Amino acid sequence: MLEASDTLAGAVGKLAAGNMGAACVLGRIVQDPFAGFMILMDLESTDLRGEEIWRLYRDVHHMDLDGFIQDVKARAGCLSRLRV
Repeated sequence: MLEASDTLAGAVGKLAAGNMGAACVLGRIVQDPFAGFMILMDLESTDLRGEEIWRLYRDVHHMDLDGFIQDVKARAGCLSRLRV
């Protein structure tokens, strides 16, 4: 679980969960720190970690970062509406 005291690098490490592919994808996402932080929070809310992140990026979105990001945002949005 991400904590308020986590740095971007720490958050990437926790979400990547030891998967180098996921770490690379997350590293690309946080090149824009503010937008990247928001995507990391969306990933946190969807409970995607490590290999799940890598497979979603590689297998579902065929390594299209924009498509991956839009999918994560949509998943997080659906979950937030369900929690209301």
